[in-house]
Amino acid sequence: MERIIATRYLAVDGMEATTTMTTLVVLTVIRHEGRYLLVEERDGTFYLPAGRVEPGENLMAAAVRETAEEAGVAIGLTGILGFDHAWRDGPPARMVLRFVFVGYLALATSPKTRPDRHSRGARWVARDEIARLPLRHPEVTSWVDRFERGPALLPCAAYGWDGPARSDTWSARLG
Repeated sequence: MERIIATRYLAVDGMEATTTMTTLVVLTVIRHEGRYLLVEERDGTFYLPAGRVEPGENLMAAAVRETAEEAGVAIGLTGILGFDHAWRDGPPARMVLRFVFVGYLALATSPKTRPDRHSRGARWVARDEIARLPLRHPEVTSWVDRFERGPALLPCAAYGWDGPARSDTWSARLG
C-alpha cells in the first residue's frame, strides 16, 4: 500500500533532512436511532468504521468509502470530531495522522452481514453494549463519549482539499 511521504528538515547539530513515512487514517462515529455503527473486524474484534486514506483521495471521501466498504452503508458527514497524531517506531518508523468524523446514515439500509476482505460485517450497537464487546481498542468508547458530550469540533466546511480531482473517488456529502 502506498503511503504519503513527508520530509522533515532537522537543523539540530548539522543533521541532514530525513524522510518520514506518514499514514493518514480516518475514523467515523455514526449514531442512528440511539445506536452506534460498529464494524466487526476480520479478527472478531469491533471498531469504528476506519481505514487509510488512499493516495490522491481526500479525507472526507475516504471516510465515506471506508464506511461503505467495511459496514455496507452509505453515509454523509456533518463534521470533524477530532484529530490526533502519533509517532510509530519502525520498521519502518512513521507518523500517523488520524481524523475522526461524525457521520449520519444517508440511506435507510441495514449494515452488511456477509464477511468479505474488509470485515466480517457491521451492526448498530447501543452505547451501554459497546464496552461488553471485544473491542479492537478501548478508544471506541472514548470517541463515542466525546461525541455524546457535544457537537463536532469543526464543520466539514472547515476542511480544504487541494489535491488532484479523481473520477473514481467516493462522494462525501456535507451535512
